[in-house]
Amino acid sequence: MISIDKAVSLSDFEEMYKIHTSVFLSFDQMTKESFLDEINHKNRLYFVAKKDNEIIGYIGLYEYDDDLSIMGVGVLKSFQNRGVGTKMLKFVKKVAKEKLKKSISLEVDVLNINATLFYKKNGFIVTNIRKKYYKDNDALVMFYYL
Repeated sequence: MISIDKAVSLSDFEEMYKIHTSVFLSFDQMTKESFLDEINHKNRLYFVAKKDNEIIGYIGLYEYDDDLSIMGVGVLKSFQNRGVGTKMLKFVKKVAKEKLKKSISLEVDVLNINATLFYKKNGFIVTNIRKKYYKDNDALVMFYYL
């Protein structure tokens, strides 16, 4: 069974960073220092997906006004396409409702077709395009309205 818990310990963050570097392309990766700065920012919420006490995924959120913005999602490759990402998104939707948010937003590289399809399957819609957001690639801005 997979559980979702708030990331609280340094070892949680170390495991999240390992996942980050294993699933993101090198030009999309943050340094360890910038990753730690990001997760320690006051308006950030980070959660980890665990199976048998092993961290297999994470999701980071930026809490802003009436929106939760997804800053990053990562799932170990050996657990991808097994419902972990969907479970994390369902959890985030629950958190957003509890916090009385009106939306959940994110940006995704226009070339990341799998992620785009995943978010669309989970109720997100494309609302905007940010030109050259990822170096040479555009970003799709997607929202899920509560």
